[in-house]
This record gives sequence, structure tokens and C-alpha cells, in this order.
Amino acid sequence: MKKAIVVYRSHSGVTRRYGEEIAAFLNGKGVAAQVVSVGECDMSTLAAADYLFLGCWTSGLFVVRQHPDEPWLAFVRDMPPLATTPDAGPRVALFTTYKLRTGSQFPKMRAALAGKTGAPRLELQSRNGRLSPADEKALEKFVS
Repeated sequence: MKKAIVVYRSHSGVTRRYGEEIAAFLNGKGVAAQVVSVGECDMSTLAAADYLFLGCWTSGLFVVRQHPDEPWLAFVRDMPPLATTPDAGPRVALFTTYKLRTGSQFPKMRAALAGKTGAPRLELQSRNGRLSPADEKALEKFVS
């Protein structure tokens, strides 16, 4: 059975809920998914995952200067390198929640991950922390 780890950083609980919805969807598709916050994640489990979902709420000034918050960035800095070649290590997906827009959130998340993982192959976003039908389609394609 394939394994997924959904690691999140949430400010108000919306990103946590989105991570839980992602994991529930994956579990329903036969992928054993576990959800954990950045503060509780055991780094040694990351390399054994087939899929790694990394999520953070969108911090910034609502319409400009969006970025992941410092605890998420610290988690990524402390994360061991998981890929020595682009196709090695777990398949990586990013997710975020936001109030008005994500702006530069995903580019900044990708930049923080440089050298740690292969390039993220999926980016999901939600205002309300719920999976949309488009999210479900994208997740299904990502794990197939």
C-alpha cells in the first residue's frame, strides 16, 4: 500500500482541515495517509513516504507579499534532503489556504524547498479548507 504524509502549518485551523480533507480523500483511494503538523512531524518518516504533501496558510498583506510563515519555513530548513535526483524521493505536492489570493505563496514555498525535494508536481489551494471537485480530480491524477 502506498503511503502519504500530509504536513501542515495552520494559523486558524483552516489549513489543518484542508490537510485532513486531502488525507481522507487519499485514504478513500487506497493510499494510507497520515496528517501531522510541522511541530509534531517526525522527520525520519518523510523519506519512507510515497507522497509528501506540504501545506501552509498564506501569510502576507492580503493582496501582496504573500509568503509561508516562519514555523513552516523553519520546518523546511530542518527537513533532511529527500531527493538526490529529480525522480527520487516522494512525489511532492504543496497546498495552501488563503483569504483573498495566494499571490507569491507557491513560488516562495518552492524556493524554500529547493535542494530538499524533487520539484512539487501539484499545488492545491482553498479559501475554506474544503476539497473542490477540481482538487479531487487533481489528487486522483497525482496518485495514479
